[in-house]
Amino acid sequence: MAKKNRSYVISSFTELKAYDLLTKFPVQFVEYNKRQMSRIYPKGTRMDSSNYMPQMFWNVGCQMVALNFQTMDVPMQQNMALFEFNGQCGYLLKHEFMRRPDKQFDPFSVDRIDVVVASTLSVTILSGQFLSDRSVKTYVEVELFGLPRDTKRKYRTKLTSTANSINPVWKEEAFVFEKIMMPELASLKIVAWEEGGKFIGHRIIPVIAVHSGYHHVCLRSESNMPLTMPSLFVYLEVKDYVPDAWAGRMGVRVALALSKL
Repeated sequence: MAKKNRSYVISSFTELKAYDLLTKFPVQFVEYNKRQMSRIYPKGTRMDSSNYMPQMFWNVGCQMVALNFQTMDVPMQQNMALFEFNGQCGYLLKHEFMRRPDKQFDPFSVDRIDVVVASTLSVTILSGQFLSDRSVKTYVEVELFGLPRDTKRKYRTKLTSTANSINPVWKEEAFVFEKIMMPELASLKIVAWEEGGKFIGHRIIPVIAVHSGYHHVCLRSESNMPLTMPSLFVYLEVKDYVPDAWAGRMGVRVALALSKL
């Protein structure tokens, strides 16, 4: 394909073939997607119209990652959230690093990207508002979608001590995603649950759309429709990632700068 140099040619891959390519030849797949359009579609054996996670194909620059829109599962929720913040126009420009011919990118082995500033994201779940019309105990889960190295374990608050679903309060430390290598490819997911695992509502927000500060996060249904009242009050902080080895030096520099004032 590179020898023919016909950028208008589009290739369609079943999810199994595409997964095989991204696991065996991730760098070459990224390079291919710099020149060509690729379309990924669900395998034919998904008789229940379930979906694969689109994130893994976004990570190698695939342009058209097709899903079964009739099924509002987590992959579909993630897809809708990604395009919610661009007016749902259906088009997002890949990061410059994934388009430049002079750069190579391996989503599985990347430790740093010289043209991308990694981020640190901390999430503090403070309280909930009108989570349920029943008197039940509740809890919240927080996780991150992104590059394989960005996808951390799922955090979870403790179950509330009382069955107060109108205004539950959590007094816990912040959940910290210390190093998000490529924020443009990462999304934050927050889900509220009743005791026993009954779904209340969720929200998925691209990391680049996160602003530091206190926020009321309005929750969505499983079909990604806005819920009228359920929301979470959270404190979010997003900043540039600073390695521990540098943190001490930066503190000294700040102290020296203040001493000169």
